[in-house]
Amino acid sequence: MRIYWLEWKKLITSIAAWGFAGVCLLFNLLIISHSDDEYADYVSSVARDTGYILEPSFYANLSRITASGEQATYLSRLQYETDGVADVFEGYETQSIGERYIAAAGSTGYWAQMMRDKYTALQKVVDDKARNDESLTLYFAGSTHFRHQFLFNTLLGWLLIEGVLMTVLLVLLSIGYENIHGTESVVYSTKKGRLILVPKFAASVSAGLAAFALLALLTLLIYFVMNDYGGVWRSSVSSLFNYRSDLITGTRPVLTWYSFNVLTYLLAMLVIGVGATLCFSLIALGIGMLVRNSYIAFLLILIANALCIVVPAQIPQDLPVGLAVRYLAVLSPIGLWLKHDLWFTDGDIDTVWPHFEIVGLGVSFVVLTVFCLLAAKYFRRKDCA
Repeated sequence: MRIYWLEWKKLITSIAAWGFAGVCLLFNLLIISHSDDEYADYVSSVARDTGYILEPSFYANLSRITASGEQATYLSRLQYETDGVADVFEGYETQSIGERYIAAAGSTGYWAQMMRDKYTALQKVVDDKARNDESLTLYFAGSTHFRHQFLFNTLLGWLLIEGVLMTVLLVLLSIGYENIHGTESVVYSTKKGRLILVPKFAASVSAGLAAFALLALLTLLIYFVMNDYGGVWRSSVSSLFNYRSDLITGTRPVLTWYSFNVLTYLLAMLVIGVGATLCFSLIALGIGMLVRNSYIAFLLILIANALCIVVPAQIPQDLPVGLAVRYLAVLSPIGLWLKHDLWFTDGDIDTVWPHFEIVGLGVSFVVLTVFCLLAAKYFRRKDCA
């Protein structure tokens, strides 16, 4: 435990780590500066008085609101956008989505059936949402798509990759510290020996996650100060105003397997982000044990993740192995990050598993744990002279 705390203290006092975190925060502030949407802020402020559920009381409260100047324009727009809306999930059919993906991918046999089974299961979710009128919530009305994509795709996407980079760099810095300073032969000859990597890894991961949590807290705090979400936190992310654009299936509602509101969806995304970060840290640990030079190890991590993106795209999809590699690549840590804006949804043409983000984390964690155990076995026998 003493080694853990000493290592943790060393990492959190690293000037390089704080400098990188500072650069990330400045970059995030630059991104946030482009998030302004006055109409969306107006909708959120009105929702405090009208409520967020599109029911008779909402329209009664909305009719009593008065405005002047530019806000009068916003009020008229809100009245127009919410007038006569209907539940988008009433009578919505999902099987055609799966069939379009199957045709576009050229899937047959097992993989085609997997896709059909996924959308059969999703239809039950749609029917439940229709019974509960889940789509009849305000969210940000006509500005919903922009606000949703900005927060859950753009901003969270960058936050996740920043957290991954910080944790990976701290892991490589920690386990490669002795090699960098030429003290491997001394440290590994002690009673603790090479088992020192256990507290080192624990310290570097916890320090990385702490840095990620701090960065996410500051970034999101600034974002929510600049963008009003006060009246819409409990709006469903499957609101009738929210949609996604797909080249194959066209524009369609945002369908989540669970009934998320804006707040719970944000929390769920952050939890999966932490899981993905842990998977990347296992990659760093395994490669760091195999390669003594931390700089080369970092380069190999980049190459390994790049191959997970490039190789599936290069294998002809008319080959059975091509489809298998394509679908399995989505379950890799980098595949999950690339699909972060679709977490907890049905996914798209590359996704055949329901709850692919949870399945992917489980598969990645098991595979990478085995990889680290094999790397540790090699590391115990490696000559550090």
